[in-house]
Amino acid sequence: MIISIINRSLTIPDPALQRVIRAINRQIREDFEPYWSFGATLRLEGKVGKRPNKESLLDLRGDAIIYLWDKPNVEEALGYHDTNARGIPYGFVFTELSKKLDEQWSVTLSHEALELLADAQVNLLIQGPHPEKPTLEVFHWFEMCDAVQSQTYQIDGVEVSNFVLPLYFTKEEQEGGRNDFLGMLTKSNGLASFGVAPGGYIGFFNPRTRTHEQWAPPKDAKARTRLAIKRAAKYGRGYLRKYTQATSSRERAHRELLRRRKVKTIPARATDERDPIKHVVVLMLENRSFDHMLGGMTKIDPTVEGIQPNQPASNTAPNGIIVQQQPIADWVVRRDLNHELDGTLKQIGPPAKPMSGFVTSYLDRYQDASDAELDQVMAYFPFGDEPNADSLPVLHGLARNFAVCDHWFASMPGPTWQNRFFAHSGTCLGHTEMPSQTNPLAMRLYYQETIFDRLSDSNIDWAIFHDGIPQSIVLTRLLTRYLTFRGYDGMDGFFDAAAGDAAEFPQYAFIEPRYFGSTENDQHPPADVRQGEQLMADVYNAIRQNKALWESTLLIVTYDEHGGFYDHIAPPNTVAPDDHTAHWTFDRLGVRVPTILVSPWIKKGVIKTVFDHTSLLRYLCDKWDLEPLGERMQASAGNKQANTFAEELLTLDVPRTDTPETLTAKSPPMARSRRALAEPPIEGSREALLMYVNQLPEQVSGASRKSRRPSLGRGKAKGTHELPSPLSVEQAEAKLERLRTKRKAGE
Repeated sequence: MIISIINRSLTIPDPALQRVIRAINRQIREDFEPYWSFGATLRLEGKVGKRPNKESLLDLRGDAIIYLWDKPNVEEALGYHDTNARGIPYGFVFTELSKKLDEQWSVTLSHEALELLADAQVNLLIQGPHPEKPTLEVFHWFEMCDAVQSQTYQIDGVEVSNFVLPLYFTKEEQEGGRNDFLGMLTKSNGLASFGVAPGGYIGFFNPRTRTHEQWAPPKDAKARTRLAIKRAAKYGRGYLRKYTQATSSRERAHRELLRRRKVKTIPARATDERDPIKHVVVLMLENRSFDHMLGGMTKIDPTVEGIQPNQPASNTAPNGIIVQQQPIADWVVRRDLNHELDGTLKQIGPPAKPMSGFVTSYLDRYQDASDAELDQVMAYFPFGDEPNADSLPVLHGLARNFAVCDHWFASMPGPTWQNRFFAHSGTCLGHTEMPSQTNPLAMRLYYQETIFDRLSDSNIDWAIFHDGIPQSIVLTRLLTRYLTFRGYDGMDGFFDAAAGDAAEFPQYAFIEPRYFGSTENDQHPPADVRQGEQLMADVYNAIRQNKALWESTLLIVTYDEHGGFYDHIAPPNTVAPDDHTAHWTFDRLGVRVPTILVSPWIKKGVIKTVFDHTSLLRYLCDKWDLEPLGERMQASAGNKQANTFAEELLTLDVPRTDTPETLTAKSPPMARSRRALAEPPIEGSREALLMYVNQLPEQVSGASRKSRRPSLGRGKAKGTHELPSPLSVEQAEAKLERLRTKRKAGE
């Protein structure tokens, strides 16, 4: 997260503020993030206009914004962090109020920055005991500094705020555990869980009275004086929630204002008149490398960077066995190959022996692997002498007739979630792992802005079509849209839209395959590849049969990542998408994935340009004049800036008429009943997605009506709570439907 700091104080010079910002950035990076595993960077930015505008936040140059102001006289700005009607976090630090509170303004800025970072949408609540009635359960505000408000320390001579640690939000006491950064190692001598240090206070929602309350020890005069000053100045979350009850009414006022203004806004910039593409459809499948799926295309087109049958590449196993590329890929690979960050980096290998570790990586995961299994790591699907002899008639048929991108790479050398996040938002916020039953702590909040937010802000119509549980709901901004029936539809909705008026079809459509069950069609091992072929054919045929839609659409068929299958091209270097590089540098792309650009406006052949999933975002942002997402799209990335494929779509004067009218997939084996079909095991990204649904609270937005992101319980301490019993696919689908029904009913 990038937090813009805007200096509107008449008493604090910029050099002094820069010194404080440097200290707070050190605090976040060196003190806060090692405990909480999420961070941010503060940047001093220039101001725009005479006064802050909370509706437009014109000064914003990052993900959130904090204003340094002297007098607490900004209309409805309460001197703490909040979100405007668009969900953008903002905050105020009032220097005069800091003096009244007997607090250095640098401490206040540290306090507000940490709390904005931890709960950007101001809606996270943690279940815990009432401070005076331990048997009564309440929901504590997810505040980092309130409980230790009066405790400070110095960094480079700058005074900053103390903050609580994850164990603070747990009822279980642990020997040697710390509840706050400055606290004693023995809890009996330090801050108790859900407790309050001298001079501090806490806030919570009381479900019995259905009110928000603030509490400080009755004999703590300093804390009670502090709360009284805030109330008198109409300052802080406590005033907003308890004394004005203004949250919902103010939100409604903001939304009504935006609704009225929407009529007057200038429509989004129309597509370039030379650009015939009015609709972009992306079908992203799962876990296959370029060599594995399209490398055999060299048989019909030697210009493709693929497999040389007379000189097949190979990997050597630790026992000395050489495993070569062979055209023997199976429809069903029974085991999920290694495609986590560590495994993929091993597969890529050192510069002296690039792409040499695929077999070794597989053996690291499956020590009992047979020779036949190792062959599948290196195997590929062959092209035939004629189209009817292709092993993958749909994917290979698209490759024969349209534009193959033979240098399209995954956005990072890692798993499904991270690469899909890049496709939607240009970042994975520095997280490199998916959660699992053995690693539940990898469950993170992905709060970043997405391409769908950009599109909505510019009145560009979009839809996510899915078959079952969509993975994109892990992005918190999209979860709210899914739960409120905005932008999401099933595959029946896609086929209906494709058969209808082309003018009514979404300008941008993203298709998620079915990730679960015997009819899983995402091609993620061990799913049957032919199921995914059928999905590809269905999507292509639906668009192709509507002439108006076909002649105004670009279909992009791609894969999230390589899935552990061999590819012989070493990924190039890139730039990190943002400052979230604590866990990995993000300076290298992932392994090549199959990608085909399908349109009557594109010549068939091979595109040699280096692309990754960020290239999709750059194309969309350039096409519709949207603000870029992440550093890879910026000109400042130099020769590592994500390339766009827009020019490939401006080479023909009229649409082609020689494209296949239909494509036909090879039928997978039939079963007498649905149960008779083998169901892939729940592991990897499937397991992670079910875990995500499982931990969603039944009342997703907690007690706050203005929530744009759920109370995910991020404050629970590491290793101090039991995991809930795993959900089945059916249970997870039922839970999501239940949550959607509650939202629709206004609960």
